[in-house]
Amino acid sequence: MNMLPRDYAPAFKEADDPFLLYYRFGADREFDRIGFTRGEFLSLARRAAGMLRQYGCGRGARVLHCFGANEYEDLAFRLGAWMIGAAPVTVNWQADTLDRVSYKLKSTGAEVVVYSPSFDLTILAGLRETYDGVPFLDATAISGVTENQKDESGDFSDPLNTRMIIFTSGTTGTPKGVMLTGGNYQVNRKTLEQMMGIRDSDRFAVLVVNPLHHTNSTAICDWALRRPKSHIHLIERYTTAYWNILTRVSESGYDRIIAPTVSRHFDFLDALAATGPTVGGVAPDRLKQAMSRIDFLIGSAPVGPKTVRCLKRFSGRTPAVRFGSTETCLQVMGIPHCMTEENRLENFNKGWQHRIDGVAFPGYYVGRPHPPYTEVRIVKSIDRDSEDFLKDIPPGISGYLIVRGGNVMKGYAGDRTVTREAFEAGWYLGLKDICFALTNDRDGELDYFWMSRDASLLIRGGANYSCEQIETELREFISRRYALSGPSFDVAVVGLKVDSDHEDAWCVTIALKDEPALAKRNLISETFLEAAREEVSKGARPDYLRFADIPRNFKGALQVPEVKKAFEAHLYTKHVTQ
Repeated sequence: MNMLPRDYAPAFKEADDPFLLYYRFGADREFDRIGFTRGEFLSLARRAAGMLRQYGCGRGARVLHCFGANEYEDLAFRLGAWMIGAAPVTVNWQADTLDRVSYKLKSTGAEVVVYSPSFDLTILAGLRETYDGVPFLDATAISGVTENQKDESGDFSDPLNTRMIIFTSGTTGTPKGVMLTGGNYQVNRKTLEQMMGIRDSDRFAVLVVNPLHHTNSTAICDWALRRPKSHIHLIERYTTAYWNILTRVSESGYDRIIAPTVSRHFDFLDALAATGPTVGGVAPDRLKQAMSRIDFLIGSAPVGPKTVRCLKRFSGRTPAVRFGSTETCLQVMGIPHCMTEENRLENFNKGWQHRIDGVAFPGYYVGRPHPPYTEVRIVKSIDRDSEDFLKDIPPGISGYLIVRGGNVMKGYAGDRTVTREAFEAGWYLGLKDICFALTNDRDGELDYFWMSRDASLLIRGGANYSCEQIETELREFISRRYALSGPSFDVAVVGLKVDSDHEDAWCVTIALKDEPALAKRNLISETFLEAAREEVSKGARPDYLRFADIPRNFKGALQVPEVKKAFEAHLYTKHVTQ
């Protein structure tokens, strides 16, 4: 038989234990479940390994995964690839075009494409036409394949072997293929269990709804694949039925349940609760009891007052915030499970109310590093030509976050130059997140707060401003001035050097989402710039306005290059026609 790497073998010793429940939806959004024991899922993975070997895949091979939703076959082919020393390559079914999928195939040298019928058929046809020598394997055919019992492979447990290639989202430029190793995922398990206080004896479940093509669900599923007594509840995609499924899982008698989420899930929950007497078919009291038993692991976007209030209202608990990136195998920091509710709330509030020299510079609490597995520093500059390169900054002052540890990637696929530039003496410099630290009054330890991405910083009057900070202020102004509710509009701010070579102009895009908002378009168009300049703070005064849809990824993060490109085109057209 194809061998499991040593770090996964303990989780599959008890073949008859339940392991995976997969939830899929019909046209009416009703769901059914498919269950697998550990032995049954291992059999699927061995079949996947056999299929890949038939097409020449072995140690070091790359396998492009083209799935259109979360599917159990995706996980089976991942484990099967690891059995033969190959590395799956992710494709973003929510955003990737044919050109981008082709780029991922070519840049990683993928030898095989594994797909499911749910994937975009036009993109598949384009790939087949362009890469006619690359085999395409239908993942759903796995159920009809005979399991290969012959031992055809060695034990690919070397922690330096590339285990996955996950592409970044590309919100700040071209996506990069991040090579994550077996060792990275070993450390990821240790950091998560330390942060969440998980014991070896816990009957443990993860509830996975975030897309598998992102590092979040990949890392969480890998964690469960390594743990005896762990269960994976894999949901095809987010729908309102998520809250029904969550309730059932919560009532199943687990010691611990981890539900990775993003802040937008709680925006959906809040809106859903306002539409009727139940939430996804679940009575509010029953849902609250269910949610009180679940650890919601929130990351990928700032956790602000609205999210904290929502989770407290629906579960009676504050969120377990985590922080990291694809390059850090998901996890760099998080709020320790042992921290009291009171201390968590204190820290959230300290971040939201943070000021530097009397000016509001709010931050979002993201916890603490995980010694001895992850280290962090906040430095003045990550520019090697600067005299402030990697100079540390005292608590309370914002700077660039850099990290070091066994969680940090091996490098970028096919780009050694960019990989070299991202590291200095073992420290990974590529996060480009602006953060600050504050000393905790209760235990004297440092707590860390996220402010913005480097790509979201704007320069005016020699000072740096955060796009998110300006967006928040302008959103409040629009809501107040034009009597619009939050869900009826969206705001995005980018900086462009329009009138100056060294300072940014504040370029504001407003998306109007319903009829009441659209009815006020002319009024907003005529009055917004002048009124906002009079009422908002100096740092948030807008320069240019346009109306358009605002592209965001599934996390809610702004697709900055797309917005900048569209705004530049808008300004050019306006200039030409005037």
